[in-house]
Amino acid sequence: MQTRSHTTPASVRLLRPLRRLLLASLTLGMVTGSVAWAQSNYPNRPVKLIIPFSAGGATDLIVRELAKGLTDIWGQPVVPENKPGASGVIAVETTARATPDGYTILLGSESFFSVLPFLNDKLPYNPVSDLKPTALVGAVPMILVAHPALKVKTLPEFVNAAKADTKGLDYASSGIGASHHMSMELLQRAAGIKLNHIAYKGGAPALQDVLAGHILVMWSAVSTALPHIKSGKLVALAVGSLERSPPLPNVPTVAESGYPGFETGSWVGVFAPAATPLAILQKIERDVNTLVRSPGYRERLIAAGSEIRYGTSEQVVARMAVEYSRNKLILANAGIGN
Repeated sequence: MQTRSHTTPASVRLLRPLRRLLLASLTLGMVTGSVAWAQSNYPNRPVKLIIPFSAGGATDLIVRELAKGLTDIWGQPVVPENKPGASGVIAVETTARATPDGYTILLGSESFFSVLPFLNDKLPYNPVSDLKPTALVGAVPMILVAHPALKVKTLPEFVNAAKADTKGLDYASSGIGASHHMSMELLQRAAGIKLNHIAYKGGAPALQDVLAGHILVMWSAVSTALPHIKSGKLVALAVGSLERSPPLPNVPTVAESGYPGFETGSWVGVFAPAATPLAILQKIERDVNTLVRSPGYRERLIAAGSEIRYGTSEQVVARMAVEYSRNKLILANAGIGN
């Protein structure tokens, strides 16, 4: 009886790797196609907006307007998620470690990238390489306010009072490196005065102590201080922006009060994990800028005491570089930082 050979024909042996190669190519094509589809159809599910601040703060209006506006543009829910704590480190790290697909984005401020690196040399993220800025969404202008017991009504009167107090006036802030603190450090340099910094764990408790008269002066967000100024519980001395605040047109700027070029405040922008595909980053940038330029968005923010800021990702990077250098010098002169 003739036996059959179990040897596989050469043609079949050659066909098998070709089949594997073809299958691999098809699989790669499907993966590449699905990635391209996901990017071109972004977003096709809810987007998480990480907020590094507690609810009830100066950025609340910006958060609401941004989430609502992008939800309308994208047709998908943009869901704010507050993650306060550790001066913003928790929120920034959460975003930096998220899947880089555009479905986790951060509403960040300049302090996370131009102040915290000098205060903490063990940050769990790299402020330059782990996150990508996409666009500005607004700014939180600052105003210098005093308790009526200080008996000053203008910035020059405050500066004179500070120089006359041999012990040094106390001022409140929401914490070391926060915009309240940095604004006063900048003013001290400009005016040649020396004050005592009393740092609180947040802007709300700091403001409460000023309202109670325990501390007599602080920088505050215009939107936060506005109702207390109108009620007479706080005296508005000067605003830190280069232009007067629309809700407080009679309050001069610091620059108008004898310190030309003085500017302070806090801006906020949208950031994403650095590895997020370029097409998605560009879409976020384009749609955020469309929203920020819309009349409704502008009117609501300005009426509440916020400022409109917009710009490309490249402009955000350039602004961060300038502030990094400035804040490094301010903190060094104050004997703070690593």
